[in-house]
Amino acid sequence: MPDWDAVIIGGGPAGLTGGLYLCRGNWRTLLIEKETVGGYIMNLEYIENYPGFPEGVVGSELGMDMKNQAIKYGLKTERNEVLALDVSLSNKTVSCADGTIYTASAVIIAGGSVPKKLGVPGEDKLRGSGVISCAFCDGGQFTNLVVAVCGGGDAGVTGALYLAKIASKVILIEAMPALTATAVLRDRVKDNPKIEVRCGTKIAAIVGESKVEGIEIVEEKSGKKGTLKVDGMLVHVGLDPNTDYLEGVVPLDGQRQVIVNEWMETEIPGIFAAGDIRSKSPGQVSTAVGDGAAAGMSAQRFLQKLK
Repeated sequence: MPDWDAVIIGGGPAGLTGGLYLCRGNWRTLLIEKETVGGYIMNLEYIENYPGFPEGVVGSELGMDMKNQAIKYGLKTERNEVLALDVSLSNKTVSCADGTIYTASAVIIAGGSVPKKLGVPGEDKLRGSGVISCAFCDGGQFTNLVVAVCGGGDAGVTGALYLAKIASKVILIEAMPALTATAVLRDRVKDNPKIEVRCGTKIAAIVGESKVEGIEIVEEKSGKKGTLKVDGMLVHVGLDPNTDYLEGVVPLDGQRQVIVNEWMETEIPGIFAAGDIRSKSPGQVSTAVGDGAAAGMSAQRFLQKLK
């Protein structure tokens, strides 16, 4: 008999929703999360597009409510990093960084994504010394300083708006000809005198010895190069799925996301994927919750057939 009926890898909205559904069906379910249960939304100051909250909701509050609801119905959680998934046996085996191995009849992969890197000189060297990926977590260090934000999508613009409350100036840089964030966010940037927008501009390097001192930029059209003096750099240029350990285990698409059908089922019986990690995910909290519900229901149907 396996240790658990189901193991969920990842503690964001998708994983927690899947756990909620499974536990309400009285299935023995373990959720493994390497960082904070609640996931990426725990780092968001405010979420304004999640249904049911007309005034918006603090990300950490929403994440904590999701966690507490799932735990109320019996979800067990462990803080650990999953390094391997073995599906060759009738029971799936989940191996963790501390050497712990769990077996389960069903596995929901909901490990989400990590922020993409720019891949420019100085980024790795100065990470944690002015280069950040979370404005809400690390923005306080830039009080009355100048900060650059790379990324004109919703995440980057939201980060720029938050930093504008703290910094003396925010320079928002987007490689595309225009910001790609939703209209509401673009309007807020336009109305904020502390935010300077530079579209059609790429960052070539982050400059500094022990801390960020500036960024080298290139204008796309003219090829003109320049250096901007900044004290920090927030990078928000997209997300990479946490699927390194899944190479050769489950089918992945060209973006290295897990391929599933409309019920979040992979081609391997008993293996499901939900949230940002699954193929063609829109990357929204609301869709992650829907994915988690579908995966939880599918996992229950699979487990019932094993009885």
